[in-house]
Amino acid sequence: MNKKIEYNDITQADSSQHKKDVEILWSAYSRKENQRVPITFACDEQVWLKVSGHTFHEFYAIPEIHLKTQLEGKLWFCSNVIGDMLPGVPERWYIGIQHWMEENEFFGCDVIYQDDDYAWAMPLQLNRVDLLHYLSDIDPIERVQKSRTLKMYQALKELANGMTFAGSPVEIVRPGGGTHGIFTKAVEIRGIEQLCLDMYDDPDFVEKYLHLITEKTIERIKAWYKVICEDDLQLPSEGGFGCADDSLQLISDETYEKFVLPHHEYLYSAMGKGARGMHLCGLSSQHYRVLHDKLKITAIDGPGPFVDHGYYLRELGPDFSFSAQTDHSILLNGSKDEIESMMQKMLKPEAKIPGRFSIMGFLNSNTPLHNMQICYDAGQKYGVI
Repeated sequence: MNKKIEYNDITQADSSQHKKDVEILWSAYSRKENQRVPITFACDEQVWLKVSGHTFHEFYAIPEIHLKTQLEGKLWFCSNVIGDMLPGVPERWYIGIQHWMEENEFFGCDVIYQDDDYAWAMPLQLNRVDLLHYLSDIDPIERVQKSRTLKMYQALKELANGMTFAGSPVEIVRPGGGTHGIFTKAVEIRGIEQLCLDMYDDPDFVEKYLHLITEKTIERIKAWYKVICEDDLQLPSEGGFGCADDSLQLISDETYEKFVLPHHEYLYSAMGKGARGMHLCGLSSQHYRVLHDKLKITAIDGPGPFVDHGYYLRELGPDFSFSAQTDHSILLNGSKDEIESMMQKMLKPEAKIPGRFSIMGFLNSNTPLHNMQICYDAGQKYGVI
């Protein structure tokens, strides 16, 4: 991908027509009347950094680069990537704080910041008894006030005050409103192998540990609101709630139901009264039934081509939907035939249910634009309902 921000070959007239078509498609989707499966694309800082010419370490540490990289990267994306996303410059740029390890830092983990890749965190080196005491003693307000994420947010708010980019105003989004997953964070804080051993030989510890992770996660979300908005967050809200929990792919459905389900219910009940969703990548289909039937999840985001989407859409009923994802390695390295074959397999007749199925492709820094065009064209061809 070129560092120079360049518009693609879509004419302004074509872009205007595409915008109308996308608006019509999503309006129909909301009514469960769409006549084609929506196909979208997304990316994150690994693409933005290639566009802007900065390093991961600079991006995570320097507010001016954090803001510049997102704006230039988002402009490149909306100017060059076609799909069922609204084309062109948005009416407002919404800029979030891309600190993926914010939760880990909240829990006291050491985070490794690299020049050429995402940040990652070390597990806490504490025994079971000490770990429970340590987690119990965390003061959420104090942790948020001292966090590097808050410092980045405050700096970006100052930089973006009155700022426009490509003719549209810039708005900084408040961080800390969700979680990347109760079990996922539990695994990262404790370590994968150690937590698996804990579940085998000390289930009582695991119960107490997951309860504390859940409790402190809710308190952390409230603390972010309190620190930034100087008010108490009223929970549960009338709206819905969703989060990710990708590490569920590590465990069986029986293990999930025994150890994790009660804490998911605690989290979701605390957060909102409305619809519930979850992002799950990887081999997690063993959980779909219990997530729907017992946790009342009605929307799952993330399942790839290896999932029989049509089967679960039929089995879990009319209140359930998928936002599926392509095999991103095929989008990156696949031939035209391989990309078209992937899309044809995902867009089976039984999966193409109006208002209940869409597909997203994720770009990494080396994904060819041509491959995304092939993917979108195949989605339009095979996605007709």
